[in-house]
Amino acid sequence: MTIPIPSPAPDDKLALRRAVRRARLSLSPRDRRCAEEKIARMAARFVRRGKRIGGYLAAGSELDIESLMSSALRRGAEIYLPVIPERGRRLWFSRLGPEDRWYRHPRYSMIEYAGPVLRVERLDVLFVPLLAVDAEGFRLGQGGGFYDTSLHAAGRRRPLLVGVAFDCQRVARVPREAWDIRLDWLVTESGLFRFPTRVPTNVCVGDDASRTMRSD
Repeated sequence: MTIPIPSPAPDDKLALRRAVRRARLSLSPRDRRCAEEKIARMAARFVRRGKRIGGYLAAGSELDIESLMSSALRRGAEIYLPVIPERGRRLWFSRLGPEDRWYRHPRYSMIEYAGPVLRVERLDVLFVPLLAVDAEGFRLGQGGGFYDTSLHAAGRRRPLLVGVAFDCQRVARVPREAWDIRLDWLVTESGLFRFPTRVPTNVCVGDDASRTMRSD
């Protein structure tokens, strides 16, 4: 099911961002917790021992995947969190460790972790934050362009891209640019959706637990 958010003009990213943020903010604390628990359980199938997993720290009303990352660590996976560069828009990803090495980014006020870093192409799976996602697997982010730049630079070496979002963030179509990259999978509280892009080579997921995303 695609949430019937009022459709702005095809290229009006600002209006779409506002509409989806309102929908996401309207979720009750109970609905958020229930959705996040379901999403963490379903997304855990992408986690394997020894794999390099890219995650993120939720900001504002974003979907919180802390329980998913904690589960990944218990399973023996490595967790990497995004680090905004001093120059440019190509992200680094810092390995999460047991030490207290948290700090706040001086410009964006985001919490980051000071660990060993690598580029996105060295990750096996990346759980991608998003503001809106459409029926073909294209995402709309916050507008900074960090993920788009990083994934574009990675080319075919990019990891498996798994979007995580609430159902209310699903829309019929998001504005697109020529360089936009489609997600491989999406996980919401309604289920696991696979987009017809690449054949994943580093993660095994049962077909019986997935479905191709469509607009209802």
